[in-house]
Amino acid sequence: MAGWSAMGGTHEFVVPDDHQAQQLAQALAAHGFAQVMARPSPQGGWKVTAFDEGPYPVDALGHRMIEAVGRAAAAVARLHGGYPQGGSRCDVGMLHVLRGADAPIVCTNPGARPAAPAVAVVAPAPPAPLALTPDTVQDGPVDLSGLDDIPWADLGHAHGSAEDVPDLLRALADPFGDWDQTLDELFGDDLLHQGDCYSATAPTMPFLSRLIASGAKPAGQRLDLHVWLLIAAGRWADSLLGDADRAVVQGRLPEPATWTEDVHLAVGAQLPELLSHWEAEPPAVRFVLACLAGLYPHLGRRIGDQITVLAQEFDGTQPGAYLLLADALVHVRDDQALAVAADIVGWETSLDPGWLDAAGVTGAVKAGHVLAEGALRVLGNAE
Repeated sequence: MAGWSAMGGTHEFVVPDDHQAQQLAQALAAHGFAQVMARPSPQGGWKVTAFDEGPYPVDALGHRMIEAVGRAAAAVARLHGGYPQGGSRCDVGMLHVLRGADAPIVCTNPGARPAAPAVAVVAPAPPAPLALTPDTVQDGPVDLSGLDDIPWADLGHAHGSAEDVPDLLRALADPFGDWDQTLDELFGDDLLHQGDCYSATAPTMPFLSRLIASGAKPAGQRLDLHVWLLIAAGRWADSLLGDADRAVVQGRLPEPATWTEDVHLAVGAQLPELLSHWEAEPPAVRFVLACLAGLYPHLGRRIGDQITVLAQEFDGTQPGAYLLLADALVHVRDDQALAVAADIVGWETSLDPGWLDAAGVTGAVKAGHVLAEGALRVLGNAE
C-alpha cells in the first residue's frame, strides 16, 4: 500500500444466471456504486462486480470502512439470490485496470457512492512477551511406530500422492534435520496448503502429538507443532463461515469443506495427551494449548482453572484478550465469548467483523474462529 494516494476496490458476488445478474447489477448501482459489471463465471453462474471508488484512507480505518460497505452490499446481493465471493483493494487510481474488457452487463450511476456505515478502530491492548522458558529436553527416540502401516500412496495432499509424508515426518524427528524447511514443506506446501485440507492431513495429526510428547524437541519446536495443530483444527470453522453466505441464498445450513471435519476430529483426539503436559510447558506453549482447549470445550475444561489463572496473569494485554476468550469458551459462556471476540475484532483489523454476523453458525464456532485466527498474530512475541 506504500505510495497509494487513497484506497478503492471491488466487491464481487455470484448469482445463478444472467437474469439475476442484471437485477443485482441494477440494484447495486441504485445502492450507490458508480459502476457495476457482470460476466459469466468460469466456475458457473455469473460474477457481479461492484467498483467502489471510495475514496477511503489508506489505514486500518479505511479498511474497516470498505469492509462495512461490502457487508451492506452483500445484504443487497442476498435479496437477488447472490452471495459474496471476494473482491480487491487497490489505489483508487488503478480501478480502471480492474475493469478490464467490456462486460455483457454494465450498470452505471455516475457520481454516486454507497453510504459508508459508521465504523471505529479501537486502540489495541499492548503486546506482551510469551516466554519459551523454562524448557527441558530429553534425549531419546520419537515413537513413529505405525507410520508405515498407513497407505500414504493412496492418500493425497496439495501436490498429489502423500507417499512422501513418512519421510518428512522422519525428518522432523531427526534432531539434525532442517526443521523449518521440513515443517513448511509438510504443512505450508502439502497438507494445509492455502488453508485447504486433504485426505492425508488427518492421518498425520497423531504423529505431531507423538513428536511433542517425546520430550526430545525443544520448546520452540514444540510451539511450532502446537501452532500447526491449531491451524489445522481451525479449518473446519473457517470453511463453515466461508460457506455461510452461500448457504443462506441456497436455503440450507453451512457445510464444512472436504476433509476439514476429519482433521478437526483428529486434532481433538490428540488433545487429552497434549493437555496432560500443561504443567511442563512454558507460557508460550500454554497459550496455544489454551486456544486449542477453547476449540474443544468438552475436552478443554480439564484445564479450565489453569486457563483462568493464565488469563489473569496476562490481563490487559493482547495475549490476555485471547486467553479471556479461551476461558469463556472452555467454561461454555458463549455470550461472553462473543462479546470478547467482538472486542478483539475491534482492534485486530486483520480479522473479519463479518464472521460474527454469519448466519447458521453457532456463537461458539464464531468466537472460536476469532480465537484460532487471531491468536496466531500474538505469537511473534514468543521468546
